[in-house]
Amino acid sequence: MRDFEELKATLSDLQQLARGGQKVVYSATHPAYGSVVIKLFFKTDARSQREIDISTETDFDCVPQIYETGHVTYVGSDTLYVIEQRVDGEELRKRLLRGEGFSLKEAVDFLEQGLAFIKQLEVKNIVHRDIKPENIIVSADGKVNFLDFGIARILGVPSLTKTEALMGPHTPGYAAPEQFNNLKSDIDSRADLFSIGVVTYECLSGKNPFSEGAVSHLDILQRTETITPVTFQIHGDTQQQFMGLLSSLMGKFPSRRPKNATQALNWLTAAKPTLQYEEAKL
Repeated sequence: MRDFEELKATLSDLQQLARGGQKVVYSATHPAYGSVVIKLFFKTDARSQREIDISTETDFDCVPQIYETGHVTYVGSDTLYVIEQRVDGEELRKRLLRGEGFSLKEAVDFLEQGLAFIKQLEVKNIVHRDIKPENIIVSADGKVNFLDFGIARILGVPSLTKTEALMGPHTPGYAAPEQFNNLKSDIDSRADLFSIGVVTYECLSGKNPFSEGAVSHLDILQRTETITPVTFQIHGDTQQQFMGLLSSLMGKFPSRRPKNATQALNWLTAAKPTLQYEEAKL
C-alpha cells in the first residue's frame, strides 16, 4: 500500500479545505483528472462506505464525478481515499454570508434544479437528508451542484440509524421534523423537499426561518416543529404562487407537502406564467 506522501507527490496546488471528525478534504490539481477534491476518511464505517457507494454507483448530472478510490497509509493508518471532480463555483453559504440573496428568477432556477435532483434521487430510492447551503455549489452561470451523501439513506435497505435512537442524523434548521425525530417509516423524498424549500426561502429572505433567533440546537428543532415560516411578498410573484409552493414544501408533516418531486415541479411549472422577473426585487 502506498503512502499518502506518494499520492501527494503526483499532485500540485494541494490545499486543505476542511477537516472534521470523520475526514479531511483537500483540493489539488491531478495530472490526469485536472482540478479535483481529495477526501481521506479516518475510519471506514458503514456510513462512509454508503456515501462512497452512492457517489460511485449513480450518475447524477448535478453531483461531482468520482474519479478514483483506494487506500493509502495516512498518519500511520490504513485510510480510504476518494478523488472526485472539483466543480467550478461558490458554496452557497458564502454568498449568504455576504448578504447576497436570490432574485425571483434565480430562486426559480435554483428550486427547479433542486427539485430535478430530488426527482433523480427518488428513482434510486435515495434520500439525501442533508440539503443545506454548505452542501451546495452554484457556478457563475447558475448551475447548481449538490455535495455530501454522508448521511444519505437508501430506502428499502437496512437503516444505519438505530430504531431506538431518539434522533436521526440531521442538520438543525434544514432537516424535516420526521427526520430529526427518527420517524423512519415517514422518511422519504418529502424530507428533501422540506430542505430545498427552506434553502430557497432563506436565499430569498436572507434568514433561515427556524434558526434565526434560536439560542440552541434544541431550540432550532422546537421552532422547526412549531413555527410556520412567515409568508412575504416577493416582487414579481404576482399571485403568490411561488411563495405558496415554498410554504407547501416546508409543511410540518409530510402529508402536507407535495407527494414527490414531480408534483412539486408541476406546481412550479404552473406558477411560472404568473411570475414577472423584470420586477423581481425584494
